[in-house]
Amino acid sequence: MPSSRRPLRVLHTADVHLDSDSYSTPAEKIANRQRGQRVFQSIVDRALADRVDLLLIAGDLFDHNRVPDDTIEFVRTELNRLQQPVVIMPGNHDSLYTNAIHDRHDLAAGASHIHVIRHLNGQTIELPDLDAIVWARAMEEHEPEFSPLAHIPSRDAQRWSLAMAHGFYYDRRQRPDRSSPIFAEEIRDTGWDYVALGHQHVQTDVSQGSVSAWYAGAPMMEWKSDRPQGTVLRIDLDDEGIRVTPRPLELT
Repeated sequence: MPSSRRPLRVLHTADVHLDSDSYSTPAEKIANRQRGQRVFQSIVDRALADRVDLLLIAGDLFDHNRVPDDTIEFVRTELNRLQQPVVIMPGNHDSLYTNAIHDRHDLAAGASHIHVIRHLNGQTIELPDLDAIVWARAMEEHEPEFSPLAHIPSRDAQRWSLAMAHGFYYDRRQRPDRSSPIFAEEIRDTGWDYVALGHQHVQTDVSQGSVSAWYAGAPMMEWKSDRPQGTVLRIDLDDEGIRVTPRPLELT
């Protein structure tokens, strides 16, 4: 790895699913909404405590495209506690179709440190102060024909090359029976430094060849009423290599 690149510390999360409406009673929905907001606050707390350079949110920050305006304002307020760059990609629950949540609301408006992936064929975010780039492809429809890593450019050897993708992982090439397939060989062939994945709710290492790739898991899925907990991933990149460390969230 070129020594000219500065060390980089990244926090990777996904599948926060704010405002899930899968609960049957109003009381359950309110309690779940409060839990989700506490989880997101704790993610921002962890980014500050660990002094990360960059926060990646790899899809499904919101559980659906009908979340109320006050949830959007809550997210804006929390992200404005950060000064470091934040890159958010739409997932299958908050996908980028007309009049959907990221079409109606621009989280980056008035906040130069926030970047939302909006290009359906892929978009590169340049972060010159970090010697890094972030690439991701916005999802419009969650379907087997959608390939999250399609159109990814070649790795930039002079900068840390970080990609995000939201979809279902296959360990070998096959006809996909799930939407938004991500194949092991696709991860390997990117040649990129790190691929931040979302959609699968269990924290999982799917690194291939020289490419480090992880699902961050869904922090809300780890919530227990008697022992609140949750984790995100911290990625440290430097001349010694790439280290991925689960980091706890303080949810009490």
